[in-house]
Amino acid sequence: MMFMRKFFVFCSLVCASYTSFANSVDWFNEQSALYTAHKQFLEGHARKGFATSIEVLQNSVNENITNNIDKLLSSAISVNCGRDLSNKVIPNWLKSVSVQRVIIQSPGRLHHRLIVKFDTKKPISSLSFIKWPQEEQLTNPSIKITPTQDERITQYTYASESLNNRIQNGLYKLIIIADDKEKTQWESWVVLTTPKTEMQVAWLGKDKWKTTQTGLLKSNCPLPEMSVGIYDHQDNEYIKLWEQKYEERFPKSLPSTNVLPGSYILSVSFNHKRFQGPISIQEIQAITKVMNFGSDENTESK
Repeated sequence: MMFMRKFFVFCSLVCASYTSFANSVDWFNEQSALYTAHKQFLEGHARKGFATSIEVLQNSVNENITNNIDKLLSSAISVNCGRDLSNKVIPNWLKSVSVQRVIIQSPGRLHHRLIVKFDTKKPISSLSFIKWPQEEQLTNPSIKITPTQDERITQYTYASESLNNRIQNGLYKLIIIADDKEKTQWESWVVLTTPKTEMQVAWLGKDKWKTTQTGLLKSNCPLPEMSVGIYDHQDNEYIKLWEQKYEERFPKSLPSTNVLPGSYILSVSFNHKRFQGPISIQEIQAITKVMNFGSDENTESK
């Protein structure tokens, strides 16, 4: 009886906003996978709860159920920020796999991007990021290949074109195929939930900005990371000229840089990181503007 009382309290908190849910789906049925997922998370079995949640999303198109799973997973970040949600192992030829949803705010424009980034010891043949069951999200992506300090490892960045809307919440399948004789393949489920961000940034004018804390910082997750960067745009490519990152004491204006005078793009962003097993799930908010960098002072381009 004590468990059932705690269980119903937990579920009512997670599902408080769905007043019609109980009428449309008998989710209190103890035989349902949705009930099992709630029970497993409540009992502290994060890995089992996550696996069952994936099973629910694989087999349901009911919006109320998918919204319920979204609420459940958003509320169930574990003591190690989701690293124990999956026992999926990244093969030794892959490392540092991240899925990033980026929102970019520039004067008069708002757009979104999906980015999948990873390091690899093997050349890559293809990457797919599919909204289950078959909606490909990275059709004709831009692909950036960058060497690292370790000559054996190369960084790959797959980025979508500019999108009008944020990539939807839901279940996705990530597939990476190596360009080797065996066409070695690695794949994993990814669940994107409603972003939980604790810091935001906005322009105050010229090269100054303000930061706003919008939620409680979580000690079990990496602190939101601010990145301040200056980019040049040449031949449809953004070239990083200067960058500084901060996890505390966030600046509110551009520090001294070594960039030569010219017209460049100034970007300030916050990156919020969570994990699903070995995969880093990142929500990034960036503000950008074109600046004229002179020898005496910086002025904003009109």
